[in-house]
Amino acid sequence: MSDPFFDTNILIDWLKDRPQAINELSRYNRHRISRVVWTEILAGEALETRDTIRELIAPFEVVEIDARIATAAADIRHRSKMKLLDAYILATAQVSGSILITRNTKDFPAEMPGIRVPYTL
Repeated sequence: MSDPFFDTNILIDWLKDRPQAINELSRYNRHRISRVVWTEILAGEALETRDTIRELIAPFEVVEIDARIATAAADIRHRSKMKLLDAYILATAQVSGSILITRNTKDFPAEMPGIRVPYTL
């Protein structure tokens, strides 16, 4: 199995020391996020705490958006009417041949191929 990508909500849970997220992250040797997730995490932080959060998420491999990911995101958005930033997150995982781990079943239905919902709150 290819190493997964993690959605924003899983990282937020991890930063809040939620056991479910800690357990999920511990299942994998490699942790990857899209640049969109990285941005969403920092956008949710006050300027005073951003450096600390940036250090905490530094071990995550951040995958940049390139033309292949942008094209895949446009296709996802066109087909599903998914929000564009969510389409970028999903496309990043799909182009890499990976699954997306999320608990956001509103935007990423659990039955959608390539989605893993390890827990709900």
